[in-house]
Amino acid sequence: MPYIKEEERLELDDAIESLIQAIKNNNTSLYNPHDFSNYLGRINYCFSRIISGVMGSISYSKIAMVTGVIENIKQEFYRRVAEIYEDKKIVENGDIREYKNIK
Repeated sequence: MPYIKEEERLELDDAIESLIQAIKNNNTSLYNPHDFSNYLGRINYCFSRIISGVMGSISYSKIAMVTGVIENIKQEFYRRVAEIYEDKKIVENGDIREYKNIK
């Protein structure tokens, strides 16, 4: 869960903002800088470096914990972003027949 105390966020937010800008500004390739998919490799690289840098030595328990955190990040993103988006699209476009009767 990404909900750490405010004082912990303050310590990290400047670095995160710098990282976001570095990801967005690093468009030296021929890719369209306005195409979100061009950022995904950079995001993956940053997450991988952060996780590996903090994890230190490798062990099964650390691998299990990290993969659990990555899964939690995915689930929280889906819950907070994708579900809301999907619900808006259902209202906008209508639900499919098979799901209309599920309550």
